[in-house]
Amino acid sequence: MSSRAKFAVLWVIVALAVGSAGAATAGASATPSGVTSSSLGSYTPTFVGPAATGCASGCTLLSGPFVSPSFESVTSNAAAVAGPLSLSATSSFAPHIMPSPVLRQPAHASQALALLSPLALAVPPTVSCDPWGPGCDRVSSSTGGAVGVKGLNAVDSGAIFGGDIEPADQGVCGGNGYVMEANNQGEILIFNTSLQRKSSPISLDTVMGLTKRGWSSGGDISCVYDYDNGGHWFITEFVSASSEASGGTFAGCFAGVANTCYEGIAVSVGSSPFGPYNVYFLNSNYNPAEPGAPYLLNDFTKIAVSRDAFLVFYDEFPLVTPGVGGGGFNGAQEYAFNKTALERGLGVLDRHGHPNPSFTVAIENMGQLPTPDGTCASDNQFHLPGFTCWYSVIPAHPSDPAQYDNSHGGSAFMLNTLDYYGHGDNRIAVFDWTGLETLNSANCSRCERISFGGQLFSGVSAYYGEGFQGAQKSGPTPLGDMCGAAGLSVGTPPPASCPEGGIATNGDNFTQAAQAQGQLWGGISTEISQTYGRGPAELHQGAAYWVIGTDSFDRNGVFSLTNQGYVSPRHADLEFPAMAAVDKEEGGAVITFTLSALGGSSDDDGESGYYPSTAYGRLTSQSNGLMESQVNIADLGQSPQDGFTEYQGYPNGTRTRWGDYSWAFYMPSLGRIYFSTNYIQYPNCVGAAFSLALGTCGGTRNGFANWGTSVNYIVP
Repeated sequence: MSSRAKFAVLWVIVALAVGSAGAATAGASATPSGVTSSSLGSYTPTFVGPAATGCASGCTLLSGPFVSPSFESVTSNAAAVAGPLSLSATSSFAPHIMPSPVLRQPAHASQALALLSPLALAVPPTVSCDPWGPGCDRVSSSTGGAVGVKGLNAVDSGAIFGGDIEPADQGVCGGNGYVMEANNQGEILIFNTSLQRKSSPISLDTVMGLTKRGWSSGGDISCVYDYDNGGHWFITEFVSASSEASGGTFAGCFAGVANTCYEGIAVSVGSSPFGPYNVYFLNSNYNPAEPGAPYLLNDFTKIAVSRDAFLVFYDEFPLVTPGVGGGGFNGAQEYAFNKTALERGLGVLDRHGHPNPSFTVAIENMGQLPTPDGTCASDNQFHLPGFTCWYSVIPAHPSDPAQYDNSHGGSAFMLNTLDYYGHGDNRIAVFDWTGLETLNSANCSRCERISFGGQLFSGVSAYYGEGFQGAQKSGPTPLGDMCGAAGLSVGTPPPASCPEGGIATNGDNFTQAAQAQGQLWGGISTEISQTYGRGPAELHQGAAYWVIGTDSFDRNGVFSLTNQGYVSPRHADLEFPAMAAVDKEEGGAVITFTLSALGGSSDDDGESGYYPSTAYGRLTSQSNGLMESQVNIADLGQSPQDGFTEYQGYPNGTRTRWGDYSWAFYMPSLGRIYFSTNYIQYPNCVGAAFSLALGTCGGTRNGFANWGTSVNYIVP
């Protein structure tokens, strides 16, 4: 599920102009591109010390380890699909939509709307397609050398958890001869590096030992492989202290039940993805003094490693009682755990039951840090809480130990956008941890050297877009045809059928960040206007990306903007970009995404349209866009999306969900970039072949969902 640090009021706000983005502060220096930069300050972490506590007193942050045995012999229950379900979305087999936490509207939200309504609408960035210009990209049906296979799908997830879940968030990681895919609601699939399956789908209830605890998986999955200390796999997900039998996460954490929200952290004992695993649990409500506790939700968690630390980020939402300043959002939370302690499987407590002095953490509660537009408690424009908070500050993952940044006593980095009001922006921020090597000092005795800081880039390539849906090619949608019988549509009487919709794109925040070549790489979704000579412009979802240099930070503590660009396939939309780069300086990189297009254009780029497909493009740190301005289709979608979130609530407001992020990583031993996105694996069946059942249409989809994933690799 995607972070929603800007919703509620933001979805109905009339947008401000992009040009209103804050200017650089005094003393800002110009980069070679003409972009200005300025410091966001340097801060002492909110807390450094034993990971067992997380604050000076009265807190319990981390528990574990709890040993989960190897599951190499475990077989999947995905083949044992259920028979026909009740034809109702309100039955015991009802599909579940992952919650998208929203800002609770402040009591004076109407005042904000009144103030904003006269303001001009923003203008999306523009690329020229005729005459051709950078950022307008041709679509090729060729795979361009990519090798791909079908990954997890709705049938796998539904068979494990007894029903359908959307969105299908995913992760992919690899090392030691294996590639792992992870997906909602909580399952993994293991391949070898040639992408031959080496396991059946495995539930994270098994991997994390949740069933025996009476707990449940909740999704928002991430995974990384770390080469240090002999090699280890890290897998994280939402965990709820409520059983699957009682309704799982939807009856616990997501329902706002006190003290039920955790982040499960599984760390392999060795280098095998099959385990055994040491499992730790981060308590989202570890600090009873935090505004909104004990009803805090850890949303959109992302992870990475540095030489010294295991990095965890999440956005913090109060679900029941008010948060910072009385608002509905508490800002980004950043954790740097002692990586060696996790990989050695050390206990959070020592043998006497006291906090283990060898297991340490540094925490930065970014909800307490000012932003260029105010604070989390009060924005500068309307003096309302919950708007101008740091959100979705994503840690950058190095491809291998050669890419660690060991300057300034051990550094780690994060990327962030600043579109607080949903009006678009032309600023990005990069944050840094320094001094992380001191996490290895007993009881964090030298951790006063740890610092958290940031730098703002202003005047970068503009971005804009809150929830604009990507178009998809028209085709058979059997669930849509019977959405009334399925209990999805509403009204008196409810419509019997629902129209095909689009592909969700969410907001313009980073969802993944990569670290390679002394650079940080990150891309976001943005609306882009494609111009065609004298013909009408076309508005599409595209991507903006940036490459940020860290070598200058190593030398003098200041980041540099190396490159930036747009990606916008002609007559088509892209959803949820992710990037990865090789480890050699001036080497290649890949940006991957789902691609979709309605079709009907006057040229062959978009004439036939595209069902949701896995696509990618090649680039470098200096390419100013895709090389040869070409997008390749790695795995061609076979039908339209036809899932319950596309129709639920029709004809009133529906909330289509797609996989809320794609993922990519570089495997140095093979010189390959592996990537994974959502796409539609099989043609939709129609007529009597379709039913509201798990494993309908010959086992190619479920009645309420037809999402699937692909897993691919490419030599850039």
